[in-house]
Amino acid sequence: MKNNALLIWNIALTLLVGFLLVKQFSGPKSSGTESAAGQTEAEAGLNIVYVNADSLLEKFTEFKTQQDALAAKEKDLDTKLKTRGRALEQEFNAAQKKIQEGLMTPNQVAQEEQRLMAKQQKLMEDQERMTKELLAETETLNLQLEERIKGVLKAVREENGYDFILSYGPGTGVLMVNDSLEVTDKVLEKLNAEEKK
Repeated sequence: MKNNALLIWNIALTLLVGFLLVKQFSGPKSSGTESAAGQTEAEAGLNIVYVNADSLLEKFTEFKTQQDALAAKEKDLDTKLKTRGRALEQEFNAAQKKIQEGLMTPNQVAQEEQRLMAKQQKLMEDQERMTKELLAETETLNLQLEERIKGVLKAVREENGYDFILSYGPGTGVLMVNDSLEVTDKVLEKLNAEEKK
């Protein structure tokens, strides 16, 4: 489950970086406004920083809280399904024993077989439904958190005059970084402060 969340998170951040790159370079073209030092914006260079995706996920308290809640819910559902599965297995064994002892007529055997097969089918359907619900809940949560993170990244970018905030970590397109350009702590500070409001 954690690997899925990390994969979704990395994909979301990569898409966000791509969106910001496209937005930056597809905006209206200016003739290069003059900066205070007399250089055009193009000559002054881009102000690029990055966040460490792994650290962001590890230290973003709301993300951790939500992940823990989802993990607890998944464990609870798994326990319930296993309990129902064991009960069904016991019913199968009891029916098998009655059949072997000759305590059931062929008609009763057929009815019991149908009843147990229906219970097994219901269990499988419930398992599939619960899995889908959990995945949908995870996706909704990830989208909400992604929107919050995007909002904070936008605010940090605007407050500090950054042109780009890249995501660095496993699975991202950024291979090497200069540690002095990391703004993960700044982003985390804002994210965790928003949560306390």
